[in-house]
Amino acid sequence: MLDVLVAISSLGAAASLATGGVKIVGMPGGRTQTLPDTYIKAFPRWFVDWTDDERGRGSGDDDGGEESTTHPRRSLSISRLPTAGDETFVDPTSTSELWWPSDLDAVQVRPALDVLLKGGTPNYALAGLNVRVPRKASSDGKSWRNYGLNSQPLASQWTAFGISVEGSFRVECFVGRDSENDEIADDIRKNSDNSQERKLRWKRLFPGSLGSFDDTPSAHAMFGTERMKKVIEVLGIFLSGIDSDSPLSDGFHVVSFPLATDWINLPKVEDGEGKPGYKITCVATAEPDAKALLEMDRSLLEMTATSLLEVDVSETSAGSDSNYLPDSYKPLYVAS
Repeated sequence: MLDVLVAISSLGAAASLATGGVKIVGMPGGRTQTLPDTYIKAFPRWFVDWTDDERGRGSGDDDGGEESTTHPRRSLSISRLPTAGDETFVDPTSTSELWWPSDLDAVQVRPALDVLLKGGTPNYALAGLNVRVPRKASSDGKSWRNYGLNSQPLASQWTAFGISVEGSFRVECFVGRDSENDEIADDIRKNSDNSQERKLRWKRLFPGSLGSFDDTPSAHAMFGTERMKKVIEVLGIFLSGIDSDSPLSDGFHVVSFPLATDWINLPKVEDGEGKPGYKITCVATAEPDAKALLEMDRSLLEMTATSLLEVDVSETSAGSDSNYLPDSYKPLYVAS
C-alpha cells in the first residue's frame, strides 16, 4: 500500500470528503481510505497503445514538448497526458464530470484498465475510460485527449491491484439516462446518493451487444474477463520494460491500458447547454453481475472491492467562442 497516501488520508480526510475525493477499497480487513482530489490530480497520467494508433496534439506525442516514447516490447507506445503547467494546457482530469463543448461534432470513448504505479510497481487498479476528440472533429485534423477542463475521467473509487489478477476481474461500462427518456430502455436504478433520487435507465456501453446473450450477465462477464486477461499480459510485458531511466520508475503515475482497439462515438447530449445530459458508469470488478452493482448502496459496493468510474456528461459552451481560449487549444477549436 501507499504509505505516503495513508498519511495524507489521515491528515486530510475532512478536506477530501468535502471535495468528493477518491476512495480506496479492497484493503485488508475491509478498510477504506479517502484521498483528496487535488492530490490525486497531481499524478502524471499516461496512455499505453500500439504504435500505429491515432494519437494527437492533446495526447502529448507531437512537437509540443510532451513526452512520448516507444516501449521496447511488442511495439507498445506510451504518451503523457498534457496538463496544467505544460504550455497553456489546463488540468483535464475529473472524477465526476465529462464536458462536451458544443462546437465539437464528436467525442469518442473506449474502456480501459487504469493502474496506479509507485516506483514502477502497480499498487491500485482502476476502472478506466479513454476519451478523445477524433481527427474528423478537430480543426487541425488531429486527435485530442486533453481538449479542456473535465475531458479525462478518473475513477472515484480504486481497488487494490491484487484484486485485478482474480480470474473473473474485468471492466464493464454503462450509459444511463433519466427514466423519462425512453431512448434507453433498460433497468431503472434509484441513486440513493442523489438528494433528488434521480432515476436512470441503463444501456451497456462495453461489452456491446452479444445478441441472444444480451440478458445473460455471465456472457458479458466472460467476454470482459477474456479482454482483461490479455491486458494483464500486456501490463506484465510493459512493466518488464521499465528501467531506471524511465520516468515511470520514480514516484506515482496513472497508466491507462485500453481494453478495446475500436473507439465508440458517444451519443449527443440532447438537452442542450447547461442541462443534465446522461451518466457513464464503468466498474472494474470480480462480481458475477456488473449491472447489479449499479443498483447497490455505495457502502455495500465498497465491500465488493469494486473500482468505480462515474461521470455526468453535459454540453458546455463552444470553445471557439471563448475570449480566453488558451493558445494550446486554438489548433483544436479555431481553424487556421
